[in-house]
Amino acid sequence: SCEGPVTVASAAMTFSPSDLCDGTTLLPVDSDLELGPIGAPSAAKPRTRGLRYALKGLGVAALAACVVGTLVKGRGSSAGATAAAGSSLSGSVVGLWYKKGADGYRAMKPEVTGRLWQVERMLVGASMCPAASDEIAELREGPWPRKHPGKAPRISKFMYINMPWDDKRRQYMEHQLQNLSSVWQRHNQTLSWERFEGVSATEFKTEDKYADWRQKGFSEAPKPDVQGDYGTASCTYNHYSAIRTIPESDDGLVVITEDDVEISPQFIELWDRLWPFVPEEWDVLRVGWFGDHQNCSMVVNPMVDVAGWQDPMEGDCAYCGAQAYVVNPKSKKRVLQRFERSKITHADELLGAPTPQMEDPKDLPPLKAFVVWPTLASTLLDDRGYPAFNSDRIFGEKALSGKIPRTGMHAMPSTAQHAAPPNNLDEELGALPEKYRVAIESEMKKAEAKAKAESAKLRSVQREAKAAEEEAKEAEQEATKAKQALELEQATYYMIPKYVAPTLPPMPAWPPAPMPMMVPATLPPMPTLPPLATLPPLATLPPLMMPAWLPPMATLPPLATLPPSATLPPITVPPPDDGLPTMAPPSADEVHFQ
Repeated sequence: SCEGPVTVASAAMTFSPSDLCDGTTLLPVDSDLELGPIGAPSAAKPRTRGLRYALKGLGVAALAACVVGTLVKGRGSSAGATAAAGSSLSGSVVGLWYKKGADGYRAMKPEVTGRLWQVERMLVGASMCPAASDEIAELREGPWPRKHPGKAPRISKFMYINMPWDDKRRQYMEHQLQNLSSVWQRHNQTLSWERFEGVSATEFKTEDKYADWRQKGFSEAPKPDVQGDYGTASCTYNHYSAIRTIPESDDGLVVITEDDVEISPQFIELWDRLWPFVPEEWDVLRVGWFGDHQNCSMVVNPMVDVAGWQDPMEGDCAYCGAQAYVVNPKSKKRVLQRFERSKITHADELLGAPTPQMEDPKDLPPLKAFVVWPTLASTLLDDRGYPAFNSDRIFGEKALSGKIPRTGMHAMPSTAQHAAPPNNLDEELGALPEKYRVAIESEMKKAEAKAKAESAKLRSVQREAKAAEEEAKEAEQEATKAKQALELEQATYYMIPKYVAPTLPPMPAWPPAPMPMMVPATLPPMPTLPPLATLPPLATLPPLMMPAWLPPMATLPPLATLPPSATLPPITVPPPDDGLPTMAPPSADEVHFQ
């Protein structure tokens, strides 16, 4: 509730909630994890009245308190929690970590997960939680639901993994699936199921046919520490073997489950409603899981998150559990390769989106793995909120003994999203012992009352949503009118008339300019050069004395005498006839002046 002061850790200041939200319910955060769920304080540990917020960033402190504060409401709502502060909005904006309490493991309670799921989407809607990757950011753009999703593929078969010695779980699953088959019949569909017999830890550790898997070794990740854990090894191998058996044809999908799950009686309705929100490309759909620790960076749309599996050193596992999942037949080989190439670890880590810890992303790239809400199957819980069967993932916590497990549609579903069972159970309820029958009928009545209350809340929320939608439409219309008025005003006051340039008269024609008369100058006659001097004749050389031993040279005949050249007549050049009067040659003074 909005009582007491609110301390914003990043701002180191205290103020009244009414200053922020005007009385809006805030998100309660316990200062002490051991105080238990938020609700009535115990006598030994009285509840403090103050509420604390640890928000990331001083600038968004007030806005975050208003947005986040509207979501977790009611007594016993979320559980003992602490808000994790940080320096950026890139990760979990408000990280909630859960402890074991009197009402069971809260990380597995649907009431808790449902509220956290809403908180995440509010933060994303307020642009306060960026996507963890570009791929997730692109998926958020949608549109959601998809415009043309087509008809949801048919779920034709369930396959549950069961150990040879565990008759109790086998009987539970067979009884539950037998009743579910009638649901499929009402939808004119046929449901088949198969028990897949698992391999024990001893068999996996000792038999030669599993030697290749043992040689891979265990994952060296610090958490979860699986070194020498052959129970985990055999469990992972069982999931791998079950995946190998699913057909690669398009003749319906196969849901692989563990043998301690409670399958929703509304499975078909939820599946049809979920399908338009499933991305077109997917490898694995985890329809049964647990552990949502407010990692809003993985949000895709209202019903789907990326299965960002993680198991931090300080904190609980997130997006965990292999309670129920569907492998896309087209991605079967890709999923099997991850099991084959990875070192031994938990199956839910291998079914998650990220590359398994300590593995090479180039060899084992991320999968397109997603989780859905509401879940279509969940771990069967007892009246205290603990798993009804012993579990290897609940840190040694033993389930209550001496009670008959609730069997599928014959039991009141433990999840908030499951509806009440049909009315055809009177005969089987009457066959039970009196104390069990009374207990079951009492639980059914409580659940029916709770379902009615939730239905009334839903109708109220729908009415509020419709009113908000109408207000939004009116606001949009007003905004459109204001925009049109502004455009009209701008056109009226700021319109500039078009400038038209005047037409100029043609330029007058200019008369041609007279060319000046050029008078050629008369050059003086060339002076007469004196004749060239006559060279004296060459001296006569004495005859060449030839040696006596040479024979006499032959006497050449005389050269022919050329006739004298003809005398050419002189060339007379007439004066040019240019029509100009003959002018006397200029005097020496005139030539000098020119």
